[in-house]
Amino acid sequence: MTQLVAQNQVYDASDVAEGFALAYEQVADIAAMLDAIQHKQERTIEYLAKVYNVPESVFKELTRLFQITESMIQDSMTFSKEQEDSYKSLDEGKAS
Repeated sequence: MTQLVAQNQVYDASDVAEGFALAYEQVADIAAMLDAIQHKQERTIEYLAKVYNVPESVFKELTRLFQITESMIQDSMTFSKEQEDSYKSLDEGKAS
């Protein structure tokens, strides 16, 4: 039986910074998709109110879920950007 032995891989601060940069970009893409969905939802609510007289309050919980998700996305983006900047400065400090 052959066993593969993994070698220790060394990562530096710039590698970690790149990971956080990628995380930021991915969450930003999710934010853009959520924004498009929310825009569609708002147009649908307007349509239903106008055509079928459905009150906006029917969608209160869905609107609240969008707000919560937006807040979570913003927190994640802020965290990723702060971590990226932190690791970049570590890497720059090491290079000096």
